[in-house]
Amino acid sequence: MRRDPGLQARAAKGTGTATKASALGLGATSTSAATTASATTALNATVLDCEIIVPANPLTAAGLATPYQLKPPCSMAVATQQAFAEAAVFDPATNTVSVYNPLVINEGTQPLAAPVVPTIPAGATVGLWFGFNGGVLKLVDANGLDTNNSPTLKGDNCINGLAGVQNDVFGQVSWCNAQQFFAAANAGTITIPPLGVDSTGVTCPTSRSFEIVDACPSDNVPTQYILNANGQTAQDTPTNRAANPDATVINNASDEALLANIIDPLIGCTPFLGPSLTVPGTTVPALALSELQAASLQAAPIGLVPLNDPDTLLTNGATISTDKTNQYRLGVNQPVVNSGNATITSGALVPYCNSMLSVAPTFFSLNQAKFIGQTTPAACVGNNLFTFLCMRFIMSLTQLKCPVAQEVNPVKCMTNTAGVATSCTINLKATATGVAATGTAVATTTGNGVKPTKAPGTG
Repeated sequence: MRRDPGLQARAAKGTGTATKASALGLGATSTSAATTASATTALNATVLDCEIIVPANPLTAAGLATPYQLKPPCSMAVATQQAFAEAAVFDPATNTVSVYNPLVINEGTQPLAAPVVPTIPAGATVGLWFGFNGGVLKLVDANGLDTNNSPTLKGDNCINGLAGVQNDVFGQVSWCNAQQFFAAANAGTITIPPLGVDSTGVTCPTSRSFEIVDACPSDNVPTQYILNANGQTAQDTPTNRAANPDATVINNASDEALLANIIDPLIGCTPFLGPSLTVPGTTVPALALSELQAASLQAAPIGLVPLNDPDTLLTNGATISTDKTNQYRLGVNQPVVNSGNATITSGALVPYCNSMLSVAPTFFSLNQAKFIGQTTPAACVGNNLFTFLCMRFIMSLTQLKCPVAQEVNPVKCMTNTAGVATSCTINLKATATGVAATGTAVATTTGNGVKPTKAPGTG
């Protein structure tokens, strides 16, 4: 989710503390790796908006294996400037989806290890998604042209925001050929694994479950890289970890990773995994897989991207845009606003807020004992996983401007002087009677007409 002024500076939102590449586990963003100097543009660790150069022919095997280049003043060594990529490959001959993790490096540097060249079946459709730990990540071609002006990026169906509106961006997320990928995959006969039940006997959540969603659902990717002290990166593979035992595992602070890598294992659930083209013989999660499963199996209430999602507010003026919301939804395999069952697809604020209030607190309460002993995904939000999830929930209600009185919010948190949640309580007897039965979405603004940035550590 995005943040209003006065909240803490951005931090990693979906995954844990930094880990050595030699250690097993999830890892997270590094805050100590040295940056690499640029001959032309000085690096600046305070910058939150960055550009990334998309390689030529990004939907081919050669293009996928060509590193993306993060342009200065940004650096992959800075936690809040790290960018990540995910590719999903649908093979109509086998009706399977494989996953590849293209590498992002600093412009003008060499990767710590050469990327694996994936095998792409003939007739396959490739989709690309990008995630970012900063504010805005803009896709550009080798000439510096963005998705509205680059013939090559247009040809690869790259989307950074509302198409045709100059400088309009979603923020952290973008994609290439996503809508075409989902159209092909949905037309096939992919075997979607059942959700199963968690350790409390409740159906396992998806990326569209109100146990999981926040103000900005279905964003970012579960990709990981390794990073050395010189700011060089490599794909996160056993071979690269073994060759670089002092490197750090970094990852994208992601709703998708929060579900697949953290929550699912803790509550006894298994995410939808696909064959890895980065590490053949293994299976990995992916945004594309999570969204395919959620589209197929998520029962009502369904957490589709709301009209108030800060990612879908117009960049200029922070006003609601049905067109931009639809553009975002199509990139993550969601129905457009008011299509099909309009009660589900409307994008209206009040039903979204009501569902958050009626579903998430019970989930937190049922799993409090499991969550409270786990490391926080973001130390600037909560001091353990339980307080992180509770504070993320509260921040989402605030960010969306849900019309709920504080006294009827069942989730309460105590914070320290830095605003970090140190303890939280849940009163399931409290009801959201302060939420109106009807109403229209009201855009979240910062008071200066600028769309607010995403809240720290919130997934």
